[in-house]
Amino acid sequence: MSSATGGGEDSGGQRPRQPGDVSGDTAISWPSSDDDEYDDDQFEDVVVAGAESDDAMPELGTVELTVGGGDDSRRKRRAVVTRRARAVRRSHHVAELISQLAAAQYMNHVCGTAEARARSLSLVPVYVVERVAAHLAPGGRGVRRDWAAADLHYFLGAFQALRVRQRRARAASLPLAPEFMRFVERRVATRPWHQAMLLACMLRALAFDARLCVGLRPPPLKLTVRESEEIERRYRDVSASDVSVSDASVLDTSGLDTSVSDASASEPAGSPHKRATDVWGDASPRYWCEVYDQTRERWAPINAHTGAIERATQLGGAFAYIIALDGAGGVSDVTRRYARDYVNATFPQRLESVSERDSARAAGWWAQWLEPWQAAGDAREAAELARRAERSLMPRRIGDFARNPYYVLDRNLAHNEVVRPREPVGTVRGEPVFLRAHVHVLRSRMAWRRRGRVVGGDALPAKRVRARAATTRARQAAAAAEQAGHAPETELFGEWQTHAYCAPPVAGGRVPRNEYGRVDLFTRDMLPQGAAHVRDPDARRVCDALGIDCAPAVVAFEFRRGASTPVIDGVVVPSESLAVLEDALRAARQAAAAQKRADAETRALKHWRRLLVALRVRADVDASFAARSARPAGIAFARARAASSSP
Repeated sequence: MSSATGGGEDSGGQRPRQPGDVSGDTAISWPSSDDDEYDDDQFEDVVVAGAESDDAMPELGTVELTVGGGDDSRRKRRAVVTRRARAVRRSHHVAELISQLAAAQYMNHVCGTAEARARSLSLVPVYVVERVAAHLAPGGRGVRRDWAAADLHYFLGAFQALRVRQRRARAASLPLAPEFMRFVERRVATRPWHQAMLLACMLRALAFDARLCVGLRPPPLKLTVRESEEIERRYRDVSASDVSVSDASVLDTSGLDTSVSDASASEPAGSPHKRATDVWGDASPRYWCEVYDQTRERWAPINAHTGAIERATQLGGAFAYIIALDGAGGVSDVTRRYARDYVNATFPQRLESVSERDSARAAGWWAQWLEPWQAAGDAREAAELARRAERSLMPRRIGDFARNPYYVLDRNLAHNEVVRPREPVGTVRGEPVFLRAHVHVLRSRMAWRRRGRVVGGDALPAKRVRARAATTRARQAAAAAEQAGHAPETELFGEWQTHAYCAPPVAGGRVPRNEYGRVDLFTRDMLPQGAAHVRDPDARRVCDALGIDCAPAVVAFEFRRGASTPVIDGVVVPSESLAVLEDALRAARQAAAAQKRADAETRALKHWRRLLVALRVRADVDASFAARSARPAGIAFARARAASSSP
């Protein structure tokens, strides 16, 4: 019997993915055994040992074989997390992150009001206020460096003696400001952030450089298959209804279980203050303060529930984002200071871990969002946090290197990436570990040219990869090369093998062109010397009318229907003809506007003429039927009745 095997042929490349494309699951059709045909020609007669003739063979009867199956032979597709579900979860993650950030900023704003500082300062013992006031720097700008640490511990002793009860709020909550003022008056904390706000107000009222720290916990970016199926089910229900699919409330994932199930996310294991935070549950975020220690030149974290200085990792927990808000409204991301293992545990939960394939702007989105509120003196702190993150432990598992921001393995490199210089910083299970900062992206000659760079003439390719045919012509060439016995390859080069493109200058009033009669203008630096780029759509027509030499400007390429099409944006003309061309374009625009007004007037007159004719016809029709309608309605009936009654 012959067996049929099904396989897919590698075409060597696919059409590049466009921004609007949505990739779905691919259904693979396996060959069914019902398609196999068994003919008599597939068998041959052989001589069986021990048999002299066909008559000596025993009668076996008819044997029927049933091969194959029906619908059960098809393989069921495995459930996976879809691209749409990941996009919805990222949107939910961003929305929750912005909401929690706004709430934290409002808390910090309430702490900065004069009433809040005055009421908080009234709870500080007089002897503490007098001691701190005696050690203030000239001008009242904070406590002097030689007394800052001692006065801070002196104040914390008084804060620990302040008795604050904790009780879960039963009734509906008041607005934040009145609620906080009631807490300061009664010293009964009904919210987990009351004590942190009180501590921040007291420290700032005593001229300490204090910041309110808030741990943010948006929904995790990682989705389960069940959550993905739930999002897809909601999307299908909305698509079948009349509600717009783009409505954020329809695709809301708040009904899903997005909370952190691990209790250590809100309270680190082994913390001596776990009982105090259990009043509001493990799902509530954490709030604490930090004071700048001038003696050691570092920020000292203070537990708002106990008033003790603790280690940063004891307060940070497993939050994905931790922000610090100062008295001037500045916001700083201090996650790397409080995270236990930022690189391996915290970083995969943040937006920065999203690959560029899923979201090209996700990596820098959070930093750009916080930029308007960053204080001027955050450069030194940012450098310190960066060094702290770089000193994080190297991952111990192979899978943790995939999205690690500092270390990488050879297996994690893309086909167009290379490590240079190859200087391992360690090994994991015999594999060398490299710094991700040493990873460089390789591109082909045309790709570098589209970025305004040219590969050197004597440069050897850094890597050769299988050619990816994106157009119909390229696929045909790849198929012909495979039939000839050699696979098509693409030469890739690094940026260190290229130099800036220098276009030929304009000579004799003529613009230099490529072999297609156009000018490659992928970047502004590729503009020829002595030329100008005019982006007006009528520029080429006006240049032809004036006899000015021009060439179309190619700014990009787009793929349509299996072909690469250049994107034309205006023309390139000599600089000496720019003034004449601009005057001509201005006159052409004025003439076009005048012609447009004239055409509009002509259409308006035509419509008015049609309206007047219709009104005149209507008036004539009404006048012709006016005589009939003026006759009494019952006169005809009266005449008919009189005629019928007469003998």
